[in-house]
Amino acid sequence: MTMMISNLPRDLVEEILSRVPLLSMKAVRHTCRNWNVLTKNHSFAIMHIGKAAAREKDFLMITEDCGVDLVSINLHGIGNNVDLSIKRKGTLVSQENSAKVLNISHVFNCNGLLALLSSDTELVVWNPYWGKTRCIKLGNNIQIPFSFALGYDKSSGSHMIFKIFNHGVEIYDLKSNSNSWKVLDDALDRDIKLLAKPGVSLKGNTYWFAIDNDQEGFSIITLVCFDFTRKRFGPRLPLPFHCEHAAYVSLATVREEKLAVSSHRWNDFKIEIWVTSKIEPDAVSWSCFLKFEIMLLFDRFKVENFFIDEEKKVAVVFYETYSKFKSCCIIGEKAFLRSVYLTNSTDIQLCRLVSSYVPTPVQLV
Repeated sequence: MTMMISNLPRDLVEEILSRVPLLSMKAVRHTCRNWNVLTKNHSFAIMHIGKAAAREKDFLMITEDCGVDLVSINLHGIGNNVDLSIKRKGTLVSQENSAKVLNISHVFNCNGLLALLSSDTELVVWNPYWGKTRCIKLGNNIQIPFSFALGYDKSSGSHMIFKIFNHGVEIYDLKSNSNSWKVLDDALDRDIKLLAKPGVSLKGNTYWFAIDNDQEGFSIITLVCFDFTRKRFGPRLPLPFHCEHAAYVSLATVREEKLAVSSHRWNDFKIEIWVTSKIEPDAVSWSCFLKFEIMLLFDRFKVENFFIDEEKKVAVVFYETYSKFKSCCIIGEKAFLRSVYLTNSTDIQLCRLVSSYVPTPVQLV
C-alpha cells in the first residue's frame, strides 16, 4: 500500500495524508522516510491542522491519573435539532519518552502550545503536534500557589511564560539566550487579586477573573488582561453582569477571536452566557449569547467549562452537581436540548476539561 501511494504525485500524497487523524501522525511518520520528511513540512502541517479543525472540535482533558487526553465533541444536525457525540481519541504523550504519560496537575493552552506544571519546580512547554517538549525550571522564587500562563509578543512573535505569586511577576522568553526569568517590577497593580481559576489565552494575551470591590464595598468579579507585548496588566474590565464573589464564572474562547463568559449564582439555576463584540487588553464590550434556567432534579450544580457554537447557536456546558455527578448538556436559544452523563462513562473518564484545542505548526526552539 505504501509503495502504491508513493508512486502518486506529491500533491496527491499530501492531500491523502492530510486527512489522517492527528493522533495517527506518529505512525505515519514512522512508515517511511519520505512520509516523515513530507509530514514535517510547515505547509503540510498547516493544511493538516486546518482539515482536522474543520472536521470536529477537540478538547484537552486532565484525567484522574494526571494524564492529558484528547477528546472530540461533535454537534450533528441543523439548528436546534442537534445531537451530541463525545469520544476519547487518545492520551497525549511526549515524543522523548512515548511510553510515559506526563504527570500533569495544571495545563495552560496558548494556540496549540501547552504549558504544563508537572512538579513544584518545573514547567514543561509542549507542542503535541510535533511531540516535542522543553523543560523550564521555575527558578528560586517559587511560592505555591502561583498562577502561570503562556503567551506571545505580537511585535517579535516570541512565546513567553508568565508566573505570578504574592504580587510578584516574572517572565521567561523562550527565544532568549539567557535561560532565566526576568522580574517585571511595574507589571502588576498591587490591588489586583486574581480569582483562583485558570486564565485563558486569546490573541497572545491572557485573561483572568479578578476580585474587586464596588462602591458599596462588596466583593465583585471583574476581568483583567496581561498584555505580553507591553508586558504589563491592563485595567480592570467590566463583565456584562453584576457578578458577586459567590457566583460561579467560567471563561472560554470562540475561534481564537472572542471571549465568552458564563455565570450563575450559587442560589439559583439561571445561566448567562455572553460573548465579546470587542476585546482588547484595555477595552471590552459584550453581547448576550443566551440566558437560560436549568433544573437538574433539584440538585445544585457548578459550571466547570463550556463552549459555544455561534453558527448552530448552541452552548455545550460541562458541570458538576453537588452529588459529584459530572455531566454536560446542550442549551439552545429557546430550549434545553440534551444532556449526557459522564460520571459513569467507560470511555470518558472526565476529571477536568481544560480547553478547546487546535494544534499549531510552531516549532519549539
